[in-house]
Amino acid sequence: MFQGFWDLCWSHDLKTRDHLLREAVRVAKMKQYMDQIPVKRDDIAKDPELLFGRMKEHIGTLELGHFPGDRELFYKLYHLGKDIDLLEYGLQTIRQDRVIASLQVHSGLFRTFIEYGLRQKNGRNWLVTEAEKFFEGLSKEQVLPEGVKLTLLTDNYIVAVLLKTYYVDQPAVRVIQGSIYHPLPLNESFDAVLSVPNFGLKLEEQDIQMREAEGVAIQYVAPLLAPGGKLMSVLPARMMFQSGAIGEWRREMNNRFPVSAIHVLPEGLFRPYTSVKTYLILFCNEQSGADIQLGRYKLISSTLQEVDVIGYKQAAFQQLEDWRIELLLDQDSQTLAAFQQAAIPKIKLKAAADLFRGKSILKQDLQPGSVSVLNISNLENGEVILNQLETIQEEERKVRRYEVLSGDLVMTCRGTQTKLAVFPGHSQMVIASANMIVIRFREQVDSMYAKIFLESSVGLALIQSFQRGTTVMNLNPADVGEIEIPLWPMERQLAMSQQYREEKKLYMDTIQAATKRWEQQKEQMYTELF
Repeated sequence: MFQGFWDLCWSHDLKTRDHLLREAVRVAKMKQYMDQIPVKRDDIAKDPELLFGRMKEHIGTLELGHFPGDRELFYKLYHLGKDIDLLEYGLQTIRQDRVIASLQVHSGLFRTFIEYGLRQKNGRNWLVTEAEKFFEGLSKEQVLPEGVKLTLLTDNYIVAVLLKTYYVDQPAVRVIQGSIYHPLPLNESFDAVLSVPNFGLKLEEQDIQMREAEGVAIQYVAPLLAPGGKLMSVLPARMMFQSGAIGEWRREMNNRFPVSAIHVLPEGLFRPYTSVKTYLILFCNEQSGADIQLGRYKLISSTLQEVDVIGYKQAAFQQLEDWRIELLLDQDSQTLAAFQQAAIPKIKLKAAADLFRGKSILKQDLQPGSVSVLNISNLENGEVILNQLETIQEEERKVRRYEVLSGDLVMTCRGTQTKLAVFPGHSQMVIASANMIVIRFREQVDSMYAKIFLESSVGLALIQSFQRGTTVMNLNPADVGEIEIPLWPMERQLAMSQQYREEKKLYMDTIQAATKRWEQQKEQMYTELF
């Protein structure tokens, strides 16, 4: 049914998302009018002239503009679209739009919001921002819980008209226009608010300190909370741990609207819009003193279910520099907790080294040349395999900033697993690819010592806590620079590095000797067979 309606619109050059939504709304409004006149409805519906005339008379042009066609086109659109579920049509139209990639939120998250809202004791005045993102959830939740007043906010005019048309017979649902990326002119307060801001956008307004769209949106929405009200929002990984302005934002938000819960959301919940790691945050307009709930959600039969939930003291949470809750959830092994609480001095990588990402190199750029390229495939068993380096033809001065020097620690920042190695040096110039981060230590830290720590269970947990992606790794040099490593005296570092090298050499020699003996024994047994 949707496809036929789309095809007819497309054939008359009505191709944009707003075009497709507008004409579906026009048809829905006409259907609502026709349902009010059942006696004459069939006669009007069969006559293109009468149908077109009634549409112009009763719907007019003020709300939806002039109809971009003749009576025959409207007649066809009406009969194709009069029985369409307008909300489901809106959902599918937004999903199939290739020009504007709009996030659609999984219905399970909307159901979770309803469950949280129903737990509120003070009232049931709810707000859902950027309502076009929640069409799936709205479509599945046809009947609101008793006593709930729901306000749907959108900055898109046609979406607002569509929602008003769909909910015309539900007085408990109100639709208003406004953007969460600007101050909202709303005088009332809400007991529960749901907001999933756009990920990764930077705003250009001159009078704001925080430019990340996610942070700006929450700053503008949170003040709408009633006393004791809760704001449920989704944030990408970088908002949980990035320092600077984002770190200041976290502190300010937790002071004004304390965090009451954080959950890791399931992988792929927002695909195909994004594959970044996401978190569900609950901000509250009260100082309750209760433990913060930390945990994970699993998607089971289209429902989000809590797992691995722990309580965390408010006072302890206030002391955290970031919200990397995986580190807190994984502390049941006590190893990470022991490291964090140990009295040994620690130093952030950014304070002990220069970090940079390599150069983006396309496959067609690889050719015989004077500059070698270090990539993920060149790291095996913690070593750099120099005889497998590919090359490019480029002037050395143009790629000097990506050069890898002897003693640099290199680590993968993309791919499916973390690999680390100390670069041994090479006879010709070597640069890192964009899949690698180069860590060049100064005099305080030995590269091999740092590698030993980072490939330990604690080190890998710290690296993964800065992971922005899900299945495919995505690490940023600035984030990696925030990792702390134990700062032992250089003598101890060098002694540990030397012991590591010796033990690894012994291990490899033992493996080689055992492999050689096994091959010899097999050959001997084979010769005894005949």
